[in-house]
Amino acid sequence: MMDNDQLTEARLRLALDREVAKHQLSPGAWPQLERRLRRQPRRRAAIAAGCAVIVAATAVVAPYLWHRLSSPVASPPHPPPGPHLVIGARAHVSGLSLTAGYGAVWIIGPGVIYRVDPATAKTVATVPTPGTGGQPSGIATGAGAVWATRPGRHPGAYRIDPRTNHVTSFIRLPPVPTAITVAHGRVWVSVAKEGPGIVVRIDPRANRVNGSPIRVGFGPGEIVSAAGTLWVTNTSGGGPLVSRINPATGAVIGARGGQWGGTDRLGNAKVTRIDATGAGSLWTTDVNVVQRVDPANGHVTAAIPVPHAWHVIFWHGLAWALTGVAPSGLGTVVGIDPASNRVAVHGAPVRGAPMAITAGPDGLWVVFANPSHTSLELVHLVLASGPS
Repeated sequence: MMDNDQLTEARLRLALDREVAKHQLSPGAWPQLERRLRRQPRRRAAIAAGCAVIVAATAVVAPYLWHRLSSPVASPPHPPPGPHLVIGARAHVSGLSLTAGYGAVWIIGPGVIYRVDPATAKTVATVPTPGTGGQPSGIATGAGAVWATRPGRHPGAYRIDPRTNHVTSFIRLPPVPTAITVAHGRVWVSVAKEGPGIVVRIDPRANRVNGSPIRVGFGPGEIVSAAGTLWVTNTSGGGPLVSRINPATGAVIGARGGQWGGTDRLGNAKVTRIDATGAGSLWTTDVNVVQRVDPANGHVTAAIPVPHAWHVIFWHGLAWALTGVAPSGLGTVVGIDPASNRVAVHGAPVRGAPMAITAGPDGLWVVFANPSHTSLELVHLVLASGPS
């Protein structure tokens, strides 16, 4: 039998063997341990490389981020200034009625017609036309000539050759010829007389009146060609305020009543005159508004607020309205965009009242009367962009 000391020693050895067995490696453990030890340097190198990349990227991006964060927020860029009218030239004149054509501006003066150079606004020729200028005279270009009415004694119409600046014909007309226009191969002249007025037709090839007089309303004035029709504004009461003429037949369409002129059943004023045509519409003015009119029925399709507006023409895709004289004593011209029916272009203010306007290839020509109405000035307004 084993004594107590031997028994205790055996127990201790057994416990020690068990602990050693727990920590002994399996036969395949050493290769795995060797592979792990070989991979450790590569892992450390990869981690070090990744850290280096992060540090380098931070060094590049950090100044940019700091600049963006420290810089003030930039305001959005201002839109470029829109188009506007600027004064190109100006000169004193002695007439109100004017037109443009054949490389010049033509103005009716007292017994003469002035030819004005568009580049300088200076008079380059004076054509004697006795009897013009004393009463309202009309002037127009077309059919190879400049045409002007003589409303006084021996009434008629002058034909001027723009190549020679000489009168080539004088066509006798009934009293009192006023407005004149060239359209549909004819020269059309409105004639005011006692009772209803008339419109006469001149054949420019024969230089004589062609066809019977066309009866319109009282005091016929401006004639506008649009939508295959001639529109005549009658300035006196006692009849239609707008007459429509078929240029092919000379027949008057809806001259009495209808949608044109007078008032409707509610007492609202209808269109009383036609100034211009463009963008599929007729254009005119009323109290502080520019009216856009449907040529099919005379209905006002838009009323654009324009203080002191009194006359309008159409040029360069816009309707241009004279604004009269503001309380400041300044007058100007504004352009209305037909796409939005809003004022899109403002003109340079001029001291005085705008009295007449015409359009040429490179701008608008406006006659202004000074505040005392003792002198007239011709101003060339050019469409420009950029700072005004």
